[in-house]
Amino acid sequence: MRRFLIAIAAVVTLAACGQGATTPVRNDAELDELFQQLEAAEDASLAASVEQAIWTRWADSGSPTVNILLERATAAEAAGDRDLASSYLDQASDLAPDFAEPWNRRANLAYRAEDYRGAIAAIQETLRREPRHFAAYAALGLIYEELGQNSAALEAFRAALTIHPHYETAIQGVQRLEPRVDGREA
Repeated sequence: MRRFLIAIAAVVTLAACGQGATTPVRNDAELDELFQQLEAAEDASLAASVEQAIWTRWADSGSPTVNILLERATAAEAAGDRDLASSYLDQASDLAPDFAEPWNRRANLAYRAEDYRGAIAAIQETLRREPRHFAAYAALGLIYEELGQNSAALEAFRAALTIHPHYETAIQGVQRLEPRVDGREA
């Protein structure tokens, strides 16, 4: 029954993430330009610097208070205090409800706690706020793969690659899963 519910969640998650997934919640012309550069990058080394610039933009909420809350959440998580980290992320989301990064961090916390349902829900929220979040799609792929939902995992990895064609986690996921899902495994 658990696998069935997870399979349903996989389909619903990917469908929800794909609906209207062309426009991020925050308007950011610099970030839009970076994504154009990422898509056009000819190789992984060129993509790496653009990816780093995207991560830097994603980490900046535009609010010093929210940024400090994210720093505190990171410190709390590093200290092993998941509840305190979650509290800081809740405060950050309350102050900046359209900001994706607190949700991305929640997904990481939930995944590390083996709360896959919570991780998937947080990834959905991340993607609602930033539909180009290639790392969120890749994380979704890793979760589904771990749960044995290989078709959904492959779809998530492929979604990451449509945004970031050189994203190594997604490339490896596709390489691992295509033979199994497409029936080419020896």
